[in-house]
Order: sequence, then C-alpha cells, then structure tokens
Amino acid sequence: MKVRLLFLVRVAAALFLVFAVQRGAFLAINAGHADGAPLASCLASFWHGLRLDAVTVSYILAVPLLVVALSCFWRRFALRVVLTPYWVVVALLAGTVLVADIILYWFWGAKLDANDLMYAVNPKDMLASVRWWAVVGALAALAVVVALILWLLRCATPSEVSRVGSRWWALLFVPLAAVIFLGMRGGVSESTANVSYAYFSQYPFCNHAALNPVFNMVHSIAKTEDLQNEFAFRDEKAVEDAIAPLFASNPAIGDTLLRTERPDILIVVWESGGWDMVMNDSVGPNIMRLANEGVLFSDCYANNFRTDRGLVSLLSGWMGLPTTSLMKMNDRCRRLPGLARTLSREGYATRFVYGGDVDFTNMRGYLHETGFETVLGSEAFGASRKESSWGAPDQFVLTPAAVLKAENGKRKAESEADAFGERGTENGRQPQLNVVLTLSSHEPWTVPMRRLADDRKNAFAYTDSCIGALVDSLRSLPLWDNLLVVIVPDHGVPLSSSQSTSDWRVARIPMVWTGGAVRGHKVINNRMMQSDLAATLLAQMRIEDDGFIMSRNVTAPDYGSRPRWALHCFKNGCNLIDSTGAAVRYECGGKRKTENGERKVESEADAFVEIVLQWVYQRSAKL
Repeated sequence: MKVRLLFLVRVAAALFLVFAVQRGAFLAINAGHADGAPLASCLASFWHGLRLDAVTVSYILAVPLLVVALSCFWRRFALRVVLTPYWVVVALLAGTVLVADIILYWFWGAKLDANDLMYAVNPKDMLASVRWWAVVGALAALAVVVALILWLLRCATPSEVSRVGSRWWALLFVPLAAVIFLGMRGGVSESTANVSYAYFSQYPFCNHAALNPVFNMVHSIAKTEDLQNEFAFRDEKAVEDAIAPLFASNPAIGDTLLRTERPDILIVVWESGGWDMVMNDSVGPNIMRLANEGVLFSDCYANNFRTDRGLVSLLSGWMGLPTTSLMKMNDRCRRLPGLARTLSREGYATRFVYGGDVDFTNMRGYLHETGFETVLGSEAFGASRKESSWGAPDQFVLTPAAVLKAENGKRKAESEADAFGERGTENGRQPQLNVVLTLSSHEPWTVPMRRLADDRKNAFAYTDSCIGALVDSLRSLPLWDNLLVVIVPDHGVPLSSSQSTSDWRVARIPMVWTGGAVRGHKVINNRMMQSDLAATLLAQMRIEDDGFIMSRNVTAPDYGSRPRWALHCFKNGCNLIDSTGAAVRYECGGKRKTENGERKVESEADAFVEIVLQWVYQRSAKL
C-alpha cells in the first residue's frame, strides 16, 4: 500500500514541477510584456499559481487513483504498462497547451484559451502569422516538452505492484478520492475553482503567469458560450434601465455629411490600422491626405482586438465580448443585426471581398447570415492568392476591377462603372454595398514593397499606398460622384512587440469617409466606437436603425449631451474610455462575480464598466 501512495505523491510532485518550469519559462520568454511589473510580483506568481496547479493536478490524478485502487485485487499488477497510454495522452495534451501558451502570449500578449481552438481548425491561416523558424522552433520545443513530461510520469510509476494483505485496503482510497474531489473543486468554499484564483496583482502579466494554462483551457471550454450568466452582477432589469438612455435611437442628423441619401457604398476594412501606427506622413501619407479631404472621425475606438470580432462590431453594430467570438456561433449570427441585411431591404446589392480564406473563423457563415449576397475569397484572385502567406496581397485586391466586380464574377461587366451599378440613380440603378477586407498589414509583415526599414511600419505603408491608389482610380470613374468610401480598421495594433493588445491606446483607430457623395471636409471629434458606424451611416441615409441596439448615431443633435464613451475588449478583459479620455481597465478573470457573492464596487466608473459588460452579455445571450 505504501508503494501505491508514494506513486500518487510522486506523480503529483512531477506535475507540480512541470507547471513550475513552464511558469518560469513563461516569465522569462515573455518578459517584454511585463509592462513595468516588479521582479517580486513576477516571482509571486509561483505562489499564487499553486492553487490552480493543485486543481489541475487533482483532475489528472483521478484516473491513476482509480487504477491503483483496482490494483489491490490483482496478485501482480503491471501498473506502468496499464497507465502508459494515459500518460501519453496527458503528455500530448498538457505539453501542447503549455508550449502554445508561451508562444502565443509572445505574439498576442494574451493567454491561450478555448477561443483559440477555432483558429487551430485552420492551421494554414493560423501559421500565416508566424515565421517559418518560429514554427520549427515551436514544434521542436513541443517534442522535447512532451517527451520530458512522459518520461517524468513513467519514472514516477512503478513497473508493477503486488496484492496487499487484504482487499479491504482498497477502501483506503475512498477518503483519498474525497481529497482528490475537493482538490478538483478548489477547496471547501462555496465558490468552485475558477480563473480568478490566480489573480493577485495590479500587473496583468503577473496574473497571467500565475494562471495555469491547462486549467484555463479546460475552464474556458465550459464557459465559452455561457453568456447569460457570465457577468451577472446586478438585477437584469436594473441594467436594462441604466443602459436604455445611452442607446436611445435618434435618426436625426446634426451634421449632414452626404450629398445623397442613397449613395453606393464601399467600406474598406483596414487590417490592424491603428491610429498611432498609420496617422502620420511617414507610414500613412494617403490616409492622411484622404482625411484632410473628407470626413475624419478623430476619436474612434475599436471594440475588439481581432478581425473576426472587429467585423461583427463594424457590420452588425455589436459591441465586443472579451471572452468569446460571436462570429463562430452560427445560431447567433443569424439573429445579429446586419448592415448588409438592412441595406438589402432598401434595394442594395451586397458583396464582401477578401484576398484570403473567407472560411477562417466562420467568416463566410457570419457574412451570409447577416445579409451578404456575395462573398468572394482568395479563390477569386487566381495565382496572386499564393503571393503571401495570408493570400492575395492588397495591391491585387484594392483595385476597382476587384472591389467593383460583377456579382459572383459570373457576368463580365462592360466597364468597372457598370459593375458597380452605374446606370443612373433615377433609372432603376441598383445601389450597392461593397465591403473589402485588406490583409497585408498583418504578421509576419512581409509585403512586396520596401519603403521603410521597420517591417511592421513598412507593411502598413504598403497597404496605405494600395488604399491611396484605389481611391485615386475610383476618382477618375463616373461612379465617383455618387460613391461613399468608408475607410476603417478592424482593430488597432501595438506599435512594437512589447506593447500589449490590452493597452487602451492600441484601440484608437481612424475612420475616414471620402468619395463624391461626401459634402466636404469635416472633422468630427465625438467619442465613438466601431459599433457606432451602423447607426451613424443609416441616419445619414434616413433609414431606420432600431435593430442596431448597440450602435449610436454620433451625428445626432443630442449626442453631445449624452455620456460619450467607448468600450474596447481585449482577451479576457476590457477598457472603457470615457468622455474625459480616462480609461478604466477591467480584468474579467480577477473581477468576475463568483458564487460567493458580488465583489465590492470601488468607484462609479468601475460600476459603469460592470453594467455595460453585463448588458452586452445579456443581449448576446438572447440572440
């Protein structure tokens, strides 16, 4: 019996050692994301991480406990042979999560969780962000880590155990099973184990280091779509009453920006085009020029931190969710409001163009569910789609022939103008909504142009030049006079690898309206967010926007009298930027409600963040 008990102790010790080594590697490799965290706080993550380490170890020990209990009934039991298949599975799964957590945090500044599994479904697209040497290094590290974990677990396991004096000894494992169960639960408190156990510091990096990656992955799988109860801080009706005045629909126009109520619309979604990156003459001379010619929304913030989420904010007027992506939930996508669906009812033809894989993260499904009639991806660009790891470079996508092509490419247009429907506004011409998503200003920052020494900035300069060339080409066509071009990023971008996507300054993005349908130059300084595009555009077109409950018309006469703020979600957290420019950061893992009761609200701003977050989740759950 002593051998069996020592076996369980050795296995537990081996697993604690694995998690401690991974935590040390995490701290060392990702030190660039520490953001000023003192060494003492970083080291404290080892202590504060033990609680979730113990929970994870308890789950893994459940099977060995059952096996050694059953071994009491055999004269000789080949324990190592029986458990080796289980250890192989544990080593593969745990090793993959531990290595991926370190590597993805280095790239994204965010912990690995279940939402990242949808990217793994498309490994080609997922790896397109990573250099080849990083892939080779990651695979090598994975092989080493898996081998070491398997070796440790096998070494901790005796080759065989003999029958004990009496089979009644097997009952000893009943209280041990109770101990393991309590370990899995996280103790005897009312709350069960959750990620908030690891949160202890004002520095997110330290909390992320303490958070066990294996537990975080398993926990997030169970929580991915539990939207209704995810942030249930307050009475639901009280939250609705608090939010209602903030999103009261007002289609009135204080600033008339357009010459016509039914323009043809081209929305250029600029991959990662954050304000600090592109709004300067070095990187973005063309976006600067267009901003000085048309309408510049100078105080706009991205709702999200990834393309799949940014598109939902832009095209559905829906604020971000920090813990999940609505795009991958087809059952909810069909009930989301859709700019394309609304304009289709007004007689618009709707079309989406992307030079990459439109099946990535269920993009195609979302686009069709929300009203896009035609969705074109890399297959529409022939050999050029192979010229970068993501697909066709922007110079092949951002051309009049590509973005204005006839529906599905089945009818060859007599001219680019005809393809866009230039047949006279009063003579039965069908207006069109075309949306094009760029891709070149994305890791690994490789583009067919070299103007700037810095790879990251050079990639954005390349896309800027392609946008400038597109607009200049459109300007020479007859369709220009009735055309509205909206240029807006899907999300922001860190200026360097040391800046996190959770930094609220990363969220600021430019939005520019240009084209012959725009009355003239104007700067709108109202604080707004991506999701406000839908209501603002529809108000300018005198179209009802009552379905866009999370979108505000920032040109409404009374907009300035309402609280003006923007919500920016990053992975497992959000920033709320208020009208004064102050940002309130909210870490979901450390501040979410537990079964033990609500945490104390520290300020009015803190309370407001919770109200907004709960409302977004309540409404998303009802889709």
